[in-house]
Amino acid sequence: MDYEQSETVNNTTANMDEILMGNIEYYIDGIVAIIVIFLGLIGNLLTVIVLTRPTMHSSTNIFLTGLAVWDMIVLFGSLLLITLPKLSLMYSKEVFPYIVVYLYPMALIAQTSTVWITVTFTVERYIAVCHPLRATTMCTITRARMAIIGVSICAVLFNLCRWFEFQLVEEVDITQMNETVTTLKFNNTNFGASIQFKTVFYRYLYPVVMLIVPLSVLAILNTFLVHAVKRSRRQQITMNVRQSRENNVTIMLVSVVIVFMICQVPALVYNIAYSINEQIESKFGWKVLSSLRNFLVTFNSAINFILYCAFGQKFRCIFIRTFCRRLFRDNDFNSMSCASATRIVTKLDNKKYKTMLLKQGNCMEMSTTQQTRLSQYSPYTSRTPSPQPQSRRFTNGLGSELRAGSDYSCKSGLLNVNGGSRSPSPPDHATH
Repeated sequence: MDYEQSETVNNTTANMDEILMGNIEYYIDGIVAIIVIFLGLIGNLLTVIVLTRPTMHSSTNIFLTGLAVWDMIVLFGSLLLITLPKLSLMYSKEVFPYIVVYLYPMALIAQTSTVWITVTFTVERYIAVCHPLRATTMCTITRARMAIIGVSICAVLFNLCRWFEFQLVEEVDITQMNETVTTLKFNNTNFGASIQFKTVFYRYLYPVVMLIVPLSVLAILNTFLVHAVKRSRRQQITMNVRQSRENNVTIMLVSVVIVFMICQVPALVYNIAYSINEQIESKFGWKVLSSLRNFLVTFNSAINFILYCAFGQKFRCIFIRTFCRRLFRDNDFNSMSCASATRIVTKLDNKKYKTMLLKQGNCMEMSTTQQTRLSQYSPYTSRTPSPQPQSRRFTNGLGSELRAGSDYSCKSGLLNVNGGSRSPSPPDHATH
């Protein structure tokens, strides 16, 4: 009697877990995920448009453009492989087997590419910030394009075996009315079902290549980048606009990497546990973790546009210029280009100058430190300023001079001089 009661309780618990798991998968992998996917596709498309503008031409933005393209493929893969099967029974039965056999490897290639492009642009940013003298030769647009192509080729080679993992099979069932029903399903091939393949790929290669190595490299390099930015901010009194802009790019990329690492942690835990014991996939708690890791991978591929807008000052400005031009006047654009974050005080001969110059809608600084001329990437500045003449004339036709005690600032599209004896030229001569 006790055995029968225990068996009944176990069956009831299993049924409740199955119902609860079905609801979790329906709402998280289905309803919420499809919203995230469509918003992510729009965000990544906007990212590609903004990053390919002429004013955004740089090696870092080449990496981010490649990342956005691969992220869109990941989102399409999540839609076809995870979300639609949870929302449509007909799709699950008639279309899903074809998707698994023919498109699942492509989604894995895209996921591998996003992981290693993230690692690659983190290495590029580390070189630019911590080894600025090497950046002029190593951090170039040509090298960035070659790196993206190389990462994509390696991703294809790494996942080449996945094209031979599944095959289509037809199952014939006989109904109670003695009718024959043919159902199309997918199943493991002999290669995909082999113990050697599962041991080598799932237990060793996948966790190491996709999780352990990239997350370790990102953690180490991000630590160096964060320390470099903090050191640069402590020297803010001698920081010029270019260095402030480089710090802003570094902070934006660090935020992207941090979100990436957080979203990959559940996948790391699950894959390590699965490589040790394959039976965990049938347990309720691990099923929930598996659903969460799939959703976080989708979320990570969709969130980067928001991070760029939140932390990337130049990205935000170019985005507004590109898509919201009719909502603002030209002077408003110039004011947004000259945000307070770029109003940097530069030290010269024991006196402070705000040497901000408006050029084609962007705030450009008059460089006054020898360190800036050595490298445009370095966040570190020399505390000993290089000797400079008493005054320097503008090169854009304003006809005014930099003087001690004057405050130069970008405001409403003009270069205003407060405290000097000369006034700027009319606006039509100042913005060309």
